[in-house]
Amino acid sequence: MATLACLILTHNFDFFRTVNSRLRLLLHGIERFRRAFAAEGGQHKEHFRYWKSNFHSDAKKRIASIPFIRNLVEFTKGDAGADYRTLTSLLHWKADSNTITRNALAEVYNRVFHSTITLADGSGSVLSDVFTAANECLKATEGMNFENKVVLSIATRLAAEKIMADRINDEKLLAGITSTQTLKLLREYRKRFGTETATIAIIERVMLMTPENIHLNSFMYEPIIDMSDDHLRKLYRDVETLS
Repeated sequence: MATLACLILTHNFDFFRTVNSRLRLLLHGIERFRRAFAAEGGQHKEHFRYWKSNFHSDAKKRIASIPFIRNLVEFTKGDAGADYRTLTSLLHWKADSNTITRNALAEVYNRVFHSTITLADGSGSVLSDVFTAANECLKATEGMNFENKVVLSIATRLAAEKIMADRINDEKLLAGITSTQTLKLLREYRKRFGTETATIAIIERVMLMTPENIHLNSFMYEPIIDMSDDHLRKLYRDVETLS
């Protein structure tokens, strides 16, 4: 029997999932391919379903779920409620970002999914978990671990925004930003500190390399799926040098 070998290159995640499902039906041995491609599992499945089932026990999967839960809140309740604001403060640097606890995040999760999960040490800071998880991602092996990329993207944006917000030191300006926060902070930073070209260049890379919004639509995955882990790790380390 002849052996069929396929090399498929694509930047479109929906196309990859379609090909993956068709090959699974047509070819014997495709499971070996799927296991090799999907480091630590879950990459060939719906990411959010995989992360959601581990929300209570795995900090990286819990953090990676935050933007998707915020989307669900936005789609079902709008963007004016307390739950949406809480989740936004875990994706963008706000005055209350450091005060949000695991219990507060679990309460949002339970309201969205009508569940009763609890998290260990519920009084702990979610943002502390974000940066701890990001540092763990720096030590992970290179691979198709999508949750690591989402965690690094979230941590990188938060760190860059905190650096700019602290330097600008204008609580009223920060409180008045309701959309495209990273861009608006960077514009203000350029006005006030235009000579700090090295810092501005790093933050411009944050704008370019990490998505402003990570949506349920898997088309939005592509910018960070296409990027190697190493690029995101280097960017996060460069942002850390600014703090």
